[in-house]
Amino acid sequence: MSKLDEAQQRLHQAVSGLEEAARAASASLNAQDSGQDSGQDSGMVTTAELEAIKSRNAALESANMAVAQRLDGAIAQIKEILDD
Repeated sequence: MSKLDEAQQRLHQAVSGLEEAARAASASLNAQDSGQDSGQDSGMVTTAELEAIKSRNAALESANMAVAQRLDGAIAQIKEILDD
């Protein structure tokens, strides 16, 4: 398998992982919006829940940045290989 094939395979796996994570996050948000996760009918969020949501959001933003940097690196490597 050539370096280009390996890079494309890794890129495909990374994109697939991102798509799966996005679907899971979307399903989780939909469940929260419908009140399934919290069990609350009022739709009110407690301070503790808000802090947990903020913490999760920060972690997801950090993971998103790391993935974006890795994808940028993979794209740069693929371009470099193609230019050679």
